[in-house]
Amino acid sequence: MSRFDQEWALVPPGARWTAVLLALAFAALMGGIFLLPALLGHDPKALVIVSPFFLLTLLGAVPIAVYVLLLGYVWGDARRRGMNHVLWTFLALLIPYAVGLILYFIIREPVRAPCPACGTPAPRTHAFCACCGTAVRAYCPGCRQPVEAGWRNCASCGQALHQAAAAPPA
Repeated sequence: MSRFDQEWALVPPGARWTAVLLALAFAALMGGIFLLPALLGHDPKALVIVSPFFLLTLLGAVPIAVYVLLLGYVWGDARRRGMNHVLWTFLALLIPYAVGLILYFIIREPVRAPCPACGTPAPRTHAFCACCGTAVRAYCPGCRQPVEAGWRNCASCGQALHQAAAAPPA
């Protein structure tokens, strides 16, 4: 499964169908505005003139569908990251000019790492699984706080990390 397929799977089916239905509704509305008067007037010249404008308005359906799909992605991604998915989806929807979407992508939390023993997602700030106590990340032997690769000293207690305990391979 490719990375795109994994991310696409986060978009709920309801958001996919809503995007399709809104795009079709927009196309029907634009067809009613542009094409219906030309068809009812039985004027072939008007239909030839209006048809390209109708086709250009169909390009407006694309941003609508993309926006709805992005809102669906925010819903699924926030749930995966353990964030308040309802709040973030409403913020992304209600803050105008896609600023809410941009804020979400800037502020979102990192993806949680699954515990190698029980599979429970653990936040990045945890070195051990809250359910079973298994080490999820490398940790300081002194204070048992999570540390990152390449650190010489623990950021919490200052202890040298030449003997830092590593998390078991996932």
